[in-house]
Amino acid sequence: MSRQMSKLLPVVLLEIQLHMIAALFTVKVLQPRYTAEYGGDVIMGCRFPVHSPLNLMGLSVSWQRKLSLGDKEVYKLNNGQEDLTHQDSDYHGRASLLREELDKGLSLLSITNIKLTDAGDYICVVKYEGADYKYITLEVEAPYKRINLQERREEEDLILACHSEGYPLAEVSWHYESNLNASIHANTTYEMTRDGLFNITSILRVKPSTPGNYSCAFWNQELNQETSAHKSVVLQDKTPPAHNRGKSPLSFILPICLLALFLLIAIAIKVQRSKSSTKLSTRKGKRRLFRQFLKRDLDLQTKDLTEVTVTD
Repeated sequence: MSRQMSKLLPVVLLEIQLHMIAALFTVKVLQPRYTAEYGGDVIMGCRFPVHSPLNLMGLSVSWQRKLSLGDKEVYKLNNGQEDLTHQDSDYHGRASLLREELDKGLSLLSITNIKLTDAGDYICVVKYEGADYKYITLEVEAPYKRINLQERREEEDLILACHSEGYPLAEVSWHYESNLNASIHANTTYEMTRDGLFNITSILRVKPSTPGNYSCAFWNQELNQETSAHKSVVLQDKTPPAHNRGKSPLSFILPICLLALFLLIAIAIKVQRSKSSTKLSTRKGKRRLFRQFLKRDLDLQTKDLTEVTVTD
């Protein structure tokens, strides 16, 4: 009996030691809460005990997204081998594990191109000489960073339109000059995009009699952030500038007609001068012939007189 007990005692002690090691295996979070920006990247992590060197084939890591209707598998490493068989399609090509950090006892999950739907609770599960898990919360922000402020003319008024996208829904206010306490009434509408962002447009009508500096501000109360855009409105005449007015057909036809008239006048003058020059040349020719005729006649008469004189 004592011999049997002596044989069983080492086995029992080994099992107790293994259970104690498993009980001591604890996963810890690097930080319980992470904040990421929409469209950006995030790395979340948990730590587990490891003794160098790491036995990669004995390590299994799993990251899951906790949902009320069932968990989503984000990433899985099974016995040292990547296993994406049951990875949720929403994380295809976006979720990966930094395997070079496993030797340090770090399970780091990288998610790129963050979406609003990525926000929520994640579970970091590690199996290695024991098993444990921890919860980590991811929050996603979508600040109204870029405000597109455009203007257009509508009859005599100037229309200012502010446009931006973000999350959650922001309050839009318009201000005139430096009076930030007095808000101007504007028409503000919004719609949801396919990515879950709020697409907000706010339109303000400015009268010609109220020029000055206008600004529209997007206030995100949940993020405690405000973004604004400014526009200086200059008083203009009621008559729109020449380049903005609609041009009538006469504005094109009249110059063409005038040009054609000038060309006709120039041609007529040139023809008239040509005719005058021709007439003048004709007259000069006739005079020259008449002079030649007179000279010939005089020569004949002179010759006759000479002959008569000699005869006498």
